[in-house]
Amino acid sequence: MEFTHKGWFGVCPVYLAEIETDAPLVEPRHWVFAPLFWFSDVSFRILIGVASIASPDYEPAWPIRVTGRLK
Repeated sequence: MEFTHKGWFGVCPVYLAEIETDAPLVEPRHWVFAPLFWFSDVSFRILIGVASIASPDYEPAWPIRVTGRLK
């Protein structure tokens, strides 16, 4: 798998592949960012869980921001 884009997942800088699909590959840019990736993952899982309980019509989505293409 070749990463084609860079961006952010919460507070973690990430590399992205297959961004056109429903489930893109998202990996931290460096292994030292793994705790930030974990923190973002857990935080958004809790947020999505609470929002789903509060509003049954809520459609969950992971907040991934694409900031550019890799050269």
